[in-house]
Amino acid sequence: MASVTTSTDQPVPPMLSLAAITAFGLIGPFVFLVSPVIAGQLALEWHWSPGDIGLLMSVELGGAALVSFPAVFLLRRFSWRPLTVVATLVFVGAGVGSALVARAGGDAAWLMPLRFLGGAGGGVLSVICLLAAGRSADPHRAFACWTGGQTVSAALGLLYLPRLFGHVGLAGFYVLLAAAALLALAVVAGLPAAWPEQSGFERGGGSGAARLNLLAIFCYYLAISGAWAFVGVPGLALGLTEDGVGTLTAAAMFTAILGSVLATVSGHSRHRGAYTVGVFGLLLACLLALAFPPGRGAFIGAVVLLQVCWSFLVPMLLAALADTDEGGGLVILSNMIIGGGAALGPLVAGYTLDYAGTYVAVAAQGALLLALSVAAFIAARRRS
Repeated sequence: MASVTTSTDQPVPPMLSLAAITAFGLIGPFVFLVSPVIAGQLALEWHWSPGDIGLLMSVELGGAALVSFPAVFLLRRFSWRPLTVVATLVFVGAGVGSALVARAGGDAAWLMPLRFLGGAGGGVLSVICLLAAGRSADPHRAFACWTGGQTVSAALGLLYLPRLFGHVGLAGFYVLLAAAALLALAVVAGLPAAWPEQSGFERGGGSGAARLNLLAIFCYYLAISGAWAFVGVPGLALGLTEDGVGTLTAAAMFTAILGSVLATVSGHSRHRGAYTVGVFGLLLACLLALAFPPGRGAFIGAVVLLQVCWSFLVPMLLAALADTDEGGGLVILSNMIIGGGAALGPLVAGYTLDYAGTYVAVAAQGALLLALSVAAFIAARRRS
């Protein structure tokens, strides 16, 4: 069982630990996970361009990435659970403020800093969850639960957010984010109480294999966040409606639970490296099908398979990093790497779409980044 121990308290019950990792782990990245419907609503409600939409998403995800070092500083000096409560309240406040701005017409001058603040609050929560999962007795299982919680919440969001938008617009979405964060506080006791007595971060760097795994994670998130944020573009070109795209992406998220289950099952297999490389190949095939869909059926299949591959690869890559990072220092930095990749992805993809005018360029960009990611993963395996 994936229990977490700390230097200052008794071992946390395994199920409570997994519940906390799952609940707090889904808050920060939720905007990225439901980005297709958010992008569509921003264009519909406020008539924003793809570049402006990508910038807003990048600002929020950038806040999550940049907070990594300050979060480590605070977590080394203060109790984690009160800090978790404070970070949650910051996230809630940013959500309420964003809702008020959205009700007033969505002034970017106010919305951008509020979303940056919300991203920072969610980023602190992500750092804590990643540390807790990496230090667990079974990192593969903990990271699979972390991914699975994100998958389920995103599926529900993609399914019901279009209906919510029809009644209360983007303001309702930001209120929903704030409410979800408050509910997560019910399991705050499942998180570690304090920084471990012996920290690899204090001892400095990690192995070359760990650094290569970080590179693999960065390129992976950079590729997938950009491709996923605008996955509705080829769907609309095939005649799907915004509601149809939302339903499809929600269904894809539900099927993605299969990827998390497969990651848990194959996490201890001696062939897990080969499985990971094979799934990278499937992901490249998905991007090809999205770029040149022969029909709606192929497009739908590619979207579904993309999510299954995503939910399989995330825990595998994070567990590979935890396995090669003896002290856990680089696992901490993975939040910055994930946030940086997820922030830059929509921004680069949005401007690419503005410039090229076609999703083919976005898919080609993603394919190149995935190739770099799998190359770094393979190199890390050979060094470890």
